[in-house]
Amino acid sequence: MNMDLDISISTGRFRKLREWNRRKNYFIKEVKVSIKIYIAKLIWDKRSKSVFDIKCVKTILLLRNEGTIGDVVVSTPLVKCLHESGYTVDLLLTKSSSVAMKHNPYVRHVYEAGDCNNEVFLKRFSHTVAGPTIKTLSENNYDLVVDLCLFDTPVHRMMLFRDINARYVLGFNKWSSINHYSKSISFENGKEHVTKAISLVAHKMGLNLTNHHAYDLHIPDIIISEVKKYFNMWEDKIKVIINVFTGSPERNLSQEQLSQIIGMLNEESNNIIFIVLDHRKELDMPLPDNVIINPFNSLHHVMALIHEADMVISPDTSIVHISAAWKKPLVCVYKNITDNNDLWAPGYKNASQIIVNKRKISDMESVPELILHEINKRGLLTHRGT
Repeated sequence: MNMDLDISISTGRFRKLREWNRRKNYFIKEVKVSIKIYIAKLIWDKRSKSVFDIKCVKTILLLRNEGTIGDVVVSTPLVKCLHESGYTVDLLLTKSSSVAMKHNPYVRHVYEAGDCNNEVFLKRFSHTVAGPTIKTLSENNYDLVVDLCLFDTPVHRMMLFRDINARYVLGFNKWSSINHYSKSISFENGKEHVTKAISLVAHKMGLNLTNHHAYDLHIPDIIISEVKKYFNMWEDKIKVIINVFTGSPERNLSQEQLSQIIGMLNEESNNIIFIVLDHRKELDMPLPDNVIINPFNSLHHVMALIHEADMVISPDTSIVHISAAWKKPLVCVYKNITDNNDLWAPGYKNASQIIVNKRKISDMESVPELILHEINKRGLLTHRGT
């Protein structure tokens, strides 16, 4: 982990006042959410807690409806482990993230909730699962629902659990007074990697998920073949995937940073072909002849590009975790957020994690130099002719 901390500390007589005000505002937000959870509990919670008995569990619904593909990717080792242990596994995802599990053979059904932002997901009383889907989930008579959300309890969970009506529910760090949760698993959010959480679920099920970093992604053979054929024209080139954009503008690389990264790497080697991911078609800049915008449209084509690439460069987003599925040489850039750096780290030795202390990654002028330093330090350009 390379930490480049460009730190700016407020000075003067208002510094303590600002810090106190931030803490007060955070506390008030927490109280408001807690009040909402308590109201939801009064309306929708069960009258008593069910005693969890693993011997009664055959069908499982995993909740992963936060809305991001990365959340889904890191859950795949648990899906495979449960399936191979004889359980029937369904998933509740969002419309935007469900595509990641489209070809997974270990899932019986993938159900979709409506997409929503964190504000809606965490604070609304009502969930975003459509009536016909809720009816199907209820009729499935699940033995167990596993709530994989590592946030504080989303307010809508009370209503959602009432509507699904499963026998048992497992979750992380939940109030003991919420009867819907049959068991609450203790997890040090922010201090452990996210895959530790899924291994704890397996342990609670009496299973041993030893390789919880082994993400399990499935790409149709026809797509792999298509991408391999596409790469054939650059068979002797070093294929570098660069992702610029994330789901949060403050985590994006800037177009100027992209230009500098490409320029610096071209100075190091004349044997590179760059494939830039730009699914929103936001890039508006001249590019050298050896730079190609991803010509494919599907997520599984992006997975295949990463599968066949020699190196990946990306900010903190799902591309990091897709790269981790095949332990690809990776250089990634994260904002310095205490409860995120370890929790959502790449989690494997072939990755370098650069952490910068700026509100926006694009504001950090030295990011291209830091990326180049990691690439040269690890010799990532030397395994092919230069």
